[in-house]
Amino acid sequence: MVFIAGYSPALDSVVSFAACALGLALFAASLFAHYVRPVCLGILERPRPAALAIYAACVVAELAAINIGSRALVSADLTELRPALIATVVGLHFIPFAWAFGERMFYWLGGSVAALGATGLVLGFMGATHSPEVAAVAAGLTMQIIILLYARGQFARN
Repeated sequence: MVFIAGYSPALDSVVSFAACALGLALFAASLFAHYVRPVCLGILERPRPAALAIYAACVVAELAAINIGSRALVSADLTELRPALIATVVGLHFIPFAWAFGERMFYWLGGSVAALGATGLVLGFMGATHSPEVAAVAAGLTMQIIILLYARGQFARN
C-alpha cells in the first residue's frame, strides 16, 4: 500500500483513486484469506541457519542501494526516476529470501517487483512521463496480488 498510496497521486486522480481502492480491496482480501478462511500454506521448512543473517544483510543492502541510487539520480538530475529505483531495489532484496527461508513465493514477489521497477527506470530514462510512478504503483499492486495468492495457498508445496 505504501507504493500505491505514495506514488499514485502523481497520476490522474481517477487512476490514483482506482489504484488505492484496488490496493485496499486486495489487502482486505489477503487478510480475510489468511485469518478468516485460512488454507494450508504447504509443508513448513526450517529456515537455513544463515537465514537471519541473510535477512539482515538484504535489508542493509536495500537501504544502502536506495541511498546510493538516489544520490546518483540527484547527481544526474533524474530524481523523477526514484520511485522506479525504489521498486527495483525492494524487489531485488526479496529474492534471496526464497533460498534463506525455503519459500519460493519470494522469487515471484522479488522478480516481478524488480522487473516492473527496472522497466519504469528504463522507460523513465527514455523520457516516458510518469513511468516511474506507474511502475511503482504496478509493483505495489503486484505485491498485493502475490500476497493474496500466497494466502490462498497457491505457492504451497504439498
